[in-house]
Amino acid sequence: MISRFSLRSVFMLAGFFACAPIMAAESAHDWLMKINQAARDLEYSGIFVYQHDDQINTMQIFRKQIGKSLKERLVSLNGAPREIIRDANEVRCYWPDKNSVMVESRKASVKGFPNILPEQLQSLSKYYDLMLSGTERVTGRLAQLVIIKPLDQYRYGYRLWADTGTGLLLKADVLDTAGAIVEQFMFTQVDIGASIPDATLAPAMNGENMVWYREESGAPNASGKSAWTVTQLPNGFTLSTHMMRRLPMRKQPVEHLVYTDGLAAVSVFIEKQEKGVKPFVQGASRMGAVHAMSARSGDYQITAVGEVPEATVALIGASVTPTLNKQ
Repeated sequence: MISRFSLRSVFMLAGFFACAPIMAAESAHDWLMKINQAARDLEYSGIFVYQHDDQINTMQIFRKQIGKSLKERLVSLNGAPREIIRDANEVRCYWPDKNSVMVESRKASVKGFPNILPEQLQSLSKYYDLMLSGTERVTGRLAQLVIIKPLDQYRYGYRLWADTGTGLLLKADVLDTAGAIVEQFMFTQVDIGASIPDATLAPAMNGENMVWYREESGAPNASGKSAWTVTQLPNGFTLSTHMMRRLPMRKQPVEHLVYTDGLAAVSVFIEKQEKGVKPFVQGASRMGAVHAMSARSGDYQITAVGEVPEATVALIGASVTPTLNKQ
């Protein structure tokens, strides 16, 4: 679930408005589909920078089709050493400085880099203005600029630069409600379609002497019912996922609800306080474009988190209420 990525850009949009708005929206929609498809299908390797707050992280990525699914390996090139291995089933995070490996079910994880686009794009025009600007060069390749402007204060805006040949997202800015950049990423080097040896997808460490923390696979709630409900949602946000998860270092399952407008998404976690476990931290927090809000409801911790403005997690998190008797 992108996120956690100095660019100077001056955009001359006057020429864009010579086109009819509906045609512009359709054209931008087509480019979003192309970006989304590239994020699913392309094989490539490269180096990208990810900037948020006062931090700049540099990562190397390898992405290749193995069997019937894509496999990714990301390696940090600065800061604390870490590696991330993704395949169709799980995400493994290696933290050698902490002597630990975290394993998470892929079905319960956030979307993989750089797929920040929705599965369904048709309804986006109700909540965002979709526009095309001109083309620019990014990491030596010609890129089409796609601009996404939110129509209310509950969503971020985006500037996306897509490779004109393949649709691969080469650069992205996440913008707050005032139009300021809160998070950005950009490839500094990319090789699309190059031969990638299988060995480059294996972690540099085997984890043999490390402590493994494994999440049990999340599954849709069998009853289809939740003991909790969200009574206030921004227009367009609907429940897309409801599952029970057993997180690493947690004895009790955590209820996980995901609400999305097709582009932005907010996760709501409901967890009962365990005996002997340090009390939950409450209040608001932020890292880059990601906001979180945690509060107590009886013996339960309610946490809303997502790559959305603070107002969105505050609205959703404050309106989570019990609907059924809990054990």
